Amino acid sequence: MVTLQRTLAAALPLLLTLAFAAGTSAQQAAKKRRNVLFLISDDLGAQSLACYGNQQCKTPAIDALAARGARFTRAYCQFPVCGPSRAALMSGMYPQAIGVMGNGQARRFTKNLGDRPSMAGLFKRNGWRSTRVSKIFHMRVPGDITKGVHGPDHAASWSERFSFRAPEWMTEGEHAHYTREKLKFDRDKHYNLGFGGAFYVVRGKSDGAEQADMLAADKAIEVLRKQHDKPFFLAVGFVRPHVPLVAPAAYYEPYPQGEVELPSQLDGDWADIPKLGISKNSKRSGLTSAKEKRQVLGAYYASVAFMDAQVGRILKALDDLGLRDDTLVVFTSDHGYHLGEHEFWQKMSLHEESTRIPLIVAGPGIDAATTNSLAQQIDIYPTLAELAGLSVPAHVQGKSLVPVLRRRAVKVHDDVYCTKRNGHLIRTEHHAYLSWQDGTAELYDMDRDPLQFTNLVKEETHAAVVKEMSKRLEARLASFK
Repeated sequence: MVTLQRTLAAALPLLLTLAFAAGTSAQQAAKKRRNVLFLISDDLGAQSLACYGNQQCKTPAIDALAARGARFTRAYCQFPVCGPSRAALMSGMYPQAIGVMGNGQARRFTKNLGDRPSMAGLFKRNGWRSTRVSKIFHMRVPGDITKGVHGPDHAASWSERFSFRAPEWMTEGEHAHYTREKLKFDRDKHYNLGFGGAFYVVRGKSDGAEQADMLAADKAIEVLRKQHDKPFFLAVGFVRPHVPLVAPAAYYEPYPQGEVELPSQLDGDWADIPKLGISKNSKRSGLTSAKEKRQVLGAYYASVAFMDAQVGRILKALDDLGLRDDTLVVFTSDHGYHLGEHEFWQKMSLHEESTRIPLIVAGPGIDAATTNSLAQQIDIYPTLAELAGLSVPAHVQGKSLVPVLRRRAVKVHDDVYCTKRNGHLIRTEHHAYLSWQDGTAELYDMDRDPLQFTNLVKEETHAAVVKEMSKRLEARLASFK
């Protein structure tokens, strides 16, 4: 017994040292868990950002993030409408799998996901403080904003959540309505007033302090300034540039309507586009004169610039608080947006401008780079999980983009997929194939015809490509069954 006591006494310093070392290692491991700052804009076409080649719109904050991170030039949404795209994004699942195929189905998300974690929920379950600021899951804009409610959110995803009441179309300033919708100017009601798809423009009198995006930036900065006893997953949603196009007057000044350049057009452009491929357009909307189109485009750019300024405020706070080196940052949009290409406006199209999204990933261990690797919206979930050292749940259908970020691979996809109720898109490195419910189709050579002016689907020289793309689509649809 004495011998055992002496042996334990002699070993005690070593055991204490090992225990301390183990505790220190555990603490260090905990400290190395990366924070996540997830930023998402609403109705933002990649082509409207300077870092994606726009020569007119001023987006210095997003450009600076792109300059220090990885910018994906060929990232695509899964559904070109807010509710389904966000459901896909946050579940990591294709729209058919999560069962949200329209804005009206957004409330199905909670039931359909069940006990499986959303992207934010995965971090919450693993010890991160998960915070939602403004629109991440679907919100009806402007109704849920003027009313100041959460909308069809997924409460289980969040440790805390913040929504804001803002005036939207009721903002004080100069007002104009450029499309044909019949609007109801009822300040006591919030829904079915006609503003959800209208090009209604407000040049605000104030500095924007009352607007949802500035309120969201204020709250995000407040959250960042808190003492963090655990890593954070902070998701910040911006409602601009979703209509109504509301921004302070100062943000309109760089875009005088006479100087804003409209997209190039091709005479007879619609001749080879199937009926189901013709989206919301100038003629149908009543947006007929070049002057009005320039005014709308200038207002859109002003809204983008105002949103960019709020991104800049948040990123500056991240730097000022010394959090940059421990924080993964993602900037993206829920889907793309037509700005007059083919005379199409807004979303709901399967053409390039409506389906392509900006995607920028920055943070520790991620080198500055521009990549043409195909990417999907649902890839963001497994990418962030892997970067944070978390296991990707079995239900997630996206692929991690970490091999591309770490430059271990040139690509992770041979093709990507987007859908809407009456059609499907398959996008490969070289082609875009749009298949419509009535049996019509479109094929574009994206190397030679990136603006998609020439539909090659009936050209004999491209019959083999059409056959290949059709098989790719069949295989993708079969995988959903």
